[in-house]
Formats: sequence, structure tokens, C-alpha cells
Amino acid sequence: MKRYLPFIIIIAVFFVAAAAGTFLFQLRKPPPAPPIPTYGSPGAEPPHIRGPVNAPVSLEEFGDFECMPCFRLWPSLKNIENEFPKTLAITFREHPLEQHQHAREAARAAEAAGLQDHFWEMYDFLYLRRAEWVHSDNVRAFFIRCASDLKLDVDRFTKDMDGEVVAKRIAVDEARGASLGIDRTPMIYINGKKIELSSDPEETLRTEINAVLGKKGH
Repeated sequence: MKRYLPFIIIIAVFFVAAAAGTFLFQLRKPPPAPPIPTYGSPGAEPPHIRGPVNAPVSLEEFGDFECMPCFRLWPSLKNIENEFPKTLAITFREHPLEQHQHAREAARAAEAAGLQDHFWEMYDFLYLRRAEWVHSDNVRAFFIRCASDLKLDVDRFTKDMDGEVVAKRIAVDEARGASLGIDRTPMIYINGKKIELSSDPEETLRTEINAVLGKKGH
């Protein structure tokens, strides 16, 4: 038995080291990516996401920049985003409505800014300065000024607004909305659940998010 003892010790040490290595490897592994939504057809890729990509709560907004209810929802979304900075990811989907004269042009401006990694800055600009462009006779000039204010490459921005990539992204988002039967904006989904907004949308969103997180509402 004494003859085999060194071999037994070596084998034992090997298995302990292997187990420890496996454990450390598991610790170093990145967190799993959030599941791809299985409801409706796919939207534009990559999506516009604000917040942690692996957040346990995923809020998807179908919006129209000219839409007054979307404008009124915007500050509520900002507040909710600040309230749940580590547990909420917000995705925006383009859904410009035909009855809104400048909605599609605004969607093009947002997507063109997105091609220069400034989608969310333009998103906020379009709502913050909505009163300046919604009745304008020359919205293109206004959006170009916004691009300039954001320090974008204005020549590229102008070309991208009329380009195929921007047109395709909007069309794919619209197709996703159509597959879900969306006929108005804003429309909100939280982890795949369609949310009916109340007269207090911020409280509605807070309650739904806390429900996903297993917390009691306020």
C-alpha cells in the first residue's frame, strides 16, 4: 500500500486542481445573453438598447416621435430608467404612423444618428425639442441642425437619412409591429407582456417592473 501512496496523492491533487480550475472558469464566464424575444417577427438588428444588456427586465417601446402620447410618456420612461438603472433595459422600435406628417422623417433622423452611435441622443432631442419641428415647413433642415449640435458627420447623416440601411431598419421594425397587431403608439411590452398604460403611466410601469423583480409595488 505504501508503494502506491505517492500515486494516490498525485491523482487526488490532480482532481482537486481540475475541480478548482473548472470552478474558477465558471466564475470568469460572462453572464448569459438575454433570450431573444420569441413573440412577433424580429425587429431591426442590432436593436437600440439603453441599459444593461443582461438586465432581468426588458422593456420594448414601439414609438412615433410626432405622437403626443409618446411625447408624454418620454419623461416617465426617463424616470423609470433612472429608478431601475441595473435591472432595466429599454429597447426602442420605430413605428411612425401614417397620419403624422413628419413622423417618418423623424424616424429616419433617429436611425441616421444611430449609424453614428448617437441614436439615444437624437431620440431625446426629438422629444425635448418636439415643439420646434412638429409644425415646421422644413423638418429636414431642423434635423440636420440637431445632427450638427450632436457633433455628427452632417454629410454622412444627410446621406444616411435617405439611405437603404435606415429605410430597412424602419421597415423591419414596422414589420415587427405589424406582426404584433400594433395600430397605435406608444405600445409597451415588458418581458414579452403587452402593457396597458393607465392615466399614470409611470406608476403602471413601476408596478409591472416590480412584479417581474418579485417586489411589492409602491
